[in-house]
Amino acid sequence: MHRIMNTIDKSISRRNFIKLTSLSGTALTLGFYFPAAAKEATYLKGDVAENLGIELNAWISIDPSGKVTIINHRAEMGQGSFQAVPQIIAEELEVDLNSVDIIFGVGNEKKYGNQITGGSSTVRGSYKHLGRIGASAREMLIEAAAKKWNVSTSECYAENGQVIHKTSGKKLSYGELVQEASKLEPPKNVALKKPEDYKILRKPLPRQDTPLKTNGAAIFGLDKKLPGMLYAVVERSPRFVGKVKSFDDSETKKVAGVKHVFTVKSAVFSTVREGVAVVADNLWAAMQGRKALKVVWDDSAFEHFNTDQLYTKMNDDLKTKEGLSFKTKGNVSSVLSKANKKITAAYETPYRRIAAWSH
Repeated sequence: MHRIMNTIDKSISRRNFIKLTSLSGTALTLGFYFPAAAKEATYLKGDVAENLGIELNAWISIDPSGKVTIINHRAEMGQGSFQAVPQIIAEELEVDLNSVDIIFGVGNEKKYGNQITGGSSTVRGSYKHLGRIGASAREMLIEAAAKKWNVSTSECYAENGQVIHKTSGKKLSYGELVQEASKLEPPKNVALKKPEDYKILRKPLPRQDTPLKTNGAAIFGLDKKLPGMLYAVVERSPRFVGKVKSFDDSETKKVAGVKHVFTVKSAVFSTVREGVAVVADNLWAAMQGRKALKVVWDDSAFEHFNTDQLYTKMNDDLKTKEGLSFKTKGNVSSVLSKANKKITAAYETPYRRIAAWSH
């Protein structure tokens, strides 16, 4: 899902966008990439990366109108990447969050690595790089303004998409500075803001994607249409280790639009999940076809426990199996062996089944 953009033709590829902006000198474009076997990111201007044939993992571009556009390689699955990534950029760049547009990179595991959103990995793994891109662009814009006014950069500061001269109060918008700033080299070491100076990060701001999701403008993966594209839904066993014993698709194939019905297997953790896929030329037909499907499941591998048996098994495991250790410090066994008094307690919670897979 991405924000509807008014300033950029969505049919333009990322590479061509950089060509049309950076190489023409009409925008300030910065990005980062990871050289082979490198642990640290390298930051480059868009035109330099283009001349070297380097594909940037993520980039930020500011056009003459002052509009900020960034590309993010992580997906939006409800966790908030759409909000968090531009929020990081906007904080360091000193622009209003509403002036930042985001484009999501296409799926490419070889180029980007893991592109899922989970475990806060988008923020944990990218916030410093994104922040440094924003901070670098900010400092380049400040330097461009200082040169125009023939003053020191220490006499200038950035705020709300402008560079301001402290003494005179003179102001220049980012849009007025991007052409000159694009000729400068990115700073080697740029300081990120201290948390106490944050204006946007760590603030309870309205999510930028909420209006799009409520007014119908948001575009999801399900909205993607290709010539001849088919849709598939999968009927899976209600039990995690259930296998397909047989299925009857006679009624399913009577549904208009259904093309194929076949068994599928998918690795889930240490086991294999089986199911029956219904493929059709539209999603509704696939869903209705699945409803008409009759599947006989083989549940012979499923362990049938009642509550008492589960608690007995877990208590036995405590005595016979090594527990998982999150953090270890000191020698607990040694200290306990010398203790004059020991207190033992057992804590239990109701057994809860957590779904590991969904239809």
